[in-house]
Amino acid sequence: MAVKGLTRRKNVSEVLLERKLIPEDKLKEAEAQARKHGVALQQAVLDLGLLAKGPLLKCLSEEWQVKAVDLHLMEVDHEVAKIIPEAVARRHLAIPFAKEESTLFVAMADPLDFFVSEDIQLRTGLEIQAYLALPQDILGGLDAAYGRGGGEVVNKLIADVVQKQKDRDSGAEIPDATGSFEVQKEEQKTDITEVDASAPEVEKIVNAIILGALTMKASDIHIEPFEDPTGKGSKILLRYRVDGQLLPGPFQVPWGYRHAIAAKLKIMTNSMNITERRVPQSGRIQILAQGNPIEFRVEMVPTVYGESCVMRILDRKSVQVDIMKMGFMQDTLDKFLGLLKGIGGKKNFGLILVCGPTGSGKSTTLYAALNHVNRPDIKILTAENPVEYNLDGIVQVPVNPDLKLGEGKKFDFATALRSFLRLDPDVIMVGEIRDEETAHIAMEAAMTGHLVFSTIHTNDAPSAISRLTDMGLPAFMVATTIKAVLAQRLSRRLCEACKVTHDPTPAEIKVFEENKVALPAGTKLYGPPDGGGCDKCKGLGYKGRVGLHELLVMSDTMRLSALKDVAADPLRSQAVGEGMRLIVQDGLEKVKMGLTTVREVLGGTE
Repeated sequence: MAVKGLTRRKNVSEVLLERKLIPEDKLKEAEAQARKHGVALQQAVLDLGLLAKGPLLKCLSEEWQVKAVDLHLMEVDHEVAKIIPEAVARRHLAIPFAKEESTLFVAMADPLDFFVSEDIQLRTGLEIQAYLALPQDILGGLDAAYGRGGGEVVNKLIADVVQKQKDRDSGAEIPDATGSFEVQKEEQKTDITEVDASAPEVEKIVNAIILGALTMKASDIHIEPFEDPTGKGSKILLRYRVDGQLLPGPFQVPWGYRHAIAAKLKIMTNSMNITERRVPQSGRIQILAQGNPIEFRVEMVPTVYGESCVMRILDRKSVQVDIMKMGFMQDTLDKFLGLLKGIGGKKNFGLILVCGPTGSGKSTTLYAALNHVNRPDIKILTAENPVEYNLDGIVQVPVNPDLKLGEGKKFDFATALRSFLRLDPDVIMVGEIRDEETAHIAMEAAMTGHLVFSTIHTNDAPSAISRLTDMGLPAFMVATTIKAVLAQRLSRRLCEACKVTHDPTPAEIKVFEENKVALPAGTKLYGPPDGGGCDKCKGLGYKGRVGLHELLVMSDTMRLSALKDVAADPLRSQAVGEGMRLIVQDGLEKVKMGLTTVREVLGGTE
């Protein structure tokens, strides 16, 4: 059976010649015009006045046996047009113009292209009703819906902003993303209702915000409105989280753009409702920065002064981290890598947990471990909510507990794990153990020949064992299944270019003594310079972060202890007696290595 869209049909030139609507010499002239200006032949025919739009659409509609629509004669709903991403719409030369229940009406330059309709249907989950429209009308509709030039990648959208601000070299990895930005507000735009989300000024501000974050290597962007009742001190507070610290943005965002910026960010997610300002919304933005894919996890929440937005930056390049370069002490690294040997053929099984507070790098450590064991003869499955990074060779499943699947059905971690057990994996990674059901199935997977990785929110390694029993799991299952628990924190790393040495202060010596870490006489410690840092660290004295680790390996004696008492304190004492280094001790060892300071270690572990 022939597939619609794949059968041979006449092209525009053949249709016009066969119907004798345009002389052959005039048609050749139109084809030359189309090639010269890079437009479709239909548009060249109209531009040269060889045929009116109505007869042109009619003849193509009759020949191709599809309905035609003149977009100029209708008002396209911009919200409907934005159902599909702008980049996809421009690539396919297609624009949705109406929606009825589960049917999406789409105007296309080539409505018989089966693959275009199939792609849009897969993206939207709606039935596609294709209509014929002229390419320039489609592009005009997209320009009206998104704003001319909107939706392009960062380096193209704000090239003019970057060009004017190259006054100093910040040493960032992204070329042209240097210096600070100062966005000028037009004096005439005093009424916020006149600021449209697709205005060029809004694009420049939003992309200057994004580019500033990439330049500073921030992990999060915070955009928060604060209104002054007098109208004099109202401001949009822009802050970046850099190395765990919230720092002010490099420029002031004009107050009048607060609603337009929120709307622009919602448009960029292709999923948020720009008219809804009363409830929290979540979405994602995907961009390219100098060819490097960057993803933002966007959270918008209503406040008394407007919508507050936080964007978590997910740099896919950063996940290709080598576990050898993650800051483990050599003995801790050797123990951890020893737990990963023998994978394949069900020779290595058990549960390995990584614990710590939010933002402590648990996911990065798990990804690094998966990268280390990833090879063709090992099948690795992950269940994540959401999938933050894409890993080659690893099957990643996004779980969605909020998805409506009918009475009593949901797609959560437990559901994914049940399915995983029938997919013959060697290694399973579960994003987080947060309830008894997920923990129980993870334990069963670990007991049946699978190596299972997961995270849990506890402050130290021994507490993870007691937390699992608090969830309702029997102590014997926990004690016999867990292979190891890795607790970790992140402390700011001293800038290698400007750190200075000093003699330990009495307070620092006391910290070493209280935590039973040897500090030989004459040892010099490092710290940031008194007058501030250098250009490389932007005057902070710190650049990057270093991990602090505590690895509890479940030996036979540890398992016996856990069977008797799962309280954290006895388990901690037993583990320390077997050589476990506490997380604060690991940090103090790195202080002696000149990687961080005592103050940073205590701030990250107490």
